[in-house]
Amino acid sequence: MKIKNIIYNFIIIFIIIILLNIFYSKFIMKDDLIKIFGKSFLVVISGSMEPNIKIGELIIISESENYEKGDIITYKDKNNCYITHRIIDINEKNIITKGDSNNIIDEKNSNYNIKGKVIYHSKILGFFTMYLLKPLVIIYIILFISLNFIICKKEGKYIEKDTDIKNIA
Repeated sequence: MKIKNIIYNFIIIFIIIILLNIFYSKFIMKDDLIKIFGKSFLVVISGSMEPNIKIGELIIISESENYEKGDIITYKDKNNCYITHRIIDINEKNIITKGDSNNIIDEKNSNYNIKGKVIYHSKILGFFTMYLLKPLVIIYIILFISLNFIICKKEGKYIEKDTDIKNIA
């Protein structure tokens, strides 16, 4: 029973740390790109990288010092939109990208616009992320976890009292 409690408490603390990290990044630091353990999570909303990355997929990006031809990167364009495209050429000053299903290349990017390299993508996680990261859902998750934690702690105290009484008798 103690191992279940330890695992349960660890999971609760882990979720609370992630939620606090999201809150801190989004509302305190005013970052538009939230980082959790050095990774950022985005959902693809265009078909420019199909068939490799489809609309609605979750992509995980990680900052990198070195980018190579063929890497899929996410960068911020001049309109402050995030674009995820493949590097097709690199020269001394610029990185040139293009979507896999696009016919034309993008504007030249300098390294400071690049937010990271795509290290993973998933259709299933993208679907859940689109619904789980809505503010009202996050509030419900926090309330559910908090109430569940409080109820389990109260039940744990009553169980301990019962076992103490049985041991005495």
